Amino acid sequence: MAKINVYVPEPPKEYTEEGFRQINQALATVENQLNTSYQQDLKNEQDSFNYFMQWQLDIKAKHLI
Repeated sequence: MAKINVYVPEPPKEYTEEGFRQINQALATVENQLNTSYQQDLKNEQDSFNYFMQWQLDIKAKHLI
């Protein structure tokens, strides 16, 4: 599961262009971190599956010898 840490600034009482920029940048950072960590989660899952399948093949090969 993805874990991210991003500071999203509190909205000011009066909105300014800079305030919107900061919020947009924080949201873009969240999106980027989620996309990156999701890809790593998929790779870890595939690696685990491949390890398990190789382990099963090794066990079957030992029983055939």
